[in-house]
Amino acid sequence: MKQLRVLSVMAHQDDFEFEAAGLFLRLRQHYGSNVALKIVTTSCGGSGHHEMSFEETARRREAEAKASAAIVGAEYENLRQLDGTHIPAQVFCDRNMLGGLWNCIRDFAPDYVIAPPVVTNPLAGIHIDHQHTAEALRYIAYQLGVPNAYPTMNAPRQQRFRVPVFLVCLDTYGQENIWDFSVNVDSVKEDKIRMLRCHASQIEEWLPFVDSLNDPEGAIYERGPNGENIRWSEERWRAETERRFHQRNLLCGFDDSIAREYFAITKWGTSSTTPGMTARESLAQDFPFSDWRQ
Repeated sequence: MKQLRVLSVMAHQDDFEFEAAGLFLRLRQHYGSNVALKIVTTSCGGSGHHEMSFEETARRREAEAKASAAIVGAEYENLRQLDGTHIPAQVFCDRNMLGGLWNCIRDFAPDYVIAPPVVTNPLAGIHIDHQHTAEALRYIAYQLGVPNAYPTMNAPRQQRFRVPVFLVCLDTYGQENIWDFSVNVDSVKEDKIRMLRCHASQIEEWLPFVDSLNDPEGAIYERGPNGENIRWSEERWRAETERRFHQRNLLCGFDDSIAREYFAITKWGTSSTTPGMTARESLAQDFPFSDWRQ
């Protein structure tokens, strides 16, 4: 049986855990060693902290992402651009970034790429890094099959390359109800939470700080004498995580607290991993635990 290969490309080091870690855990649960999993971030995350320096934040985010990836047996990489550098701050879709992404995907040769959605509602909120990561993946999807689109970075040029299927998850900022199937991740929820907890610099520090700017009383943030968050508690954070599951379900038409992740099939790349099958048929074969939208 051919090994399934699944790649997640998100902007930040905790985005994958919030939106798609349960899918990877279910894949590992179902396939064992017969699935290769990789997590890629486009941003190094260095600007996303209110206390630490850029360099310290980037180093810590890298270590946290690797610890999280190890729980599901996935490889982790922060994207390198064509010139070999990491994206220092905001993500922009220039040739340097697009060429790095093109190389990254062709090197791993996934069957599926999990991506953020391109938010199209002009009234919806967006995060610049999420939106540009999604747009970059959409831009280069066709070019993945073009052998001379960009210089190669890590391996000899492949003349023939099968473009993967691109799936998009939901986005916290856009809040758009666009999905084709869901994955019940209740059976792996504790491991998903373990993966999220690896990102302490975000879960316990940065995100509560950002929340406190708009809701000082409700946020689980209060700066201690040494910069520590003295209001954070795991109990309150877990309650907020359960509320997040419920809100996401309400958005997608379910009034319950089952832990689900939601995905939509795009036309960016190949429509099916198996010739002769429809997108839904091949996904039902590859992700047999999926629940399809009625």
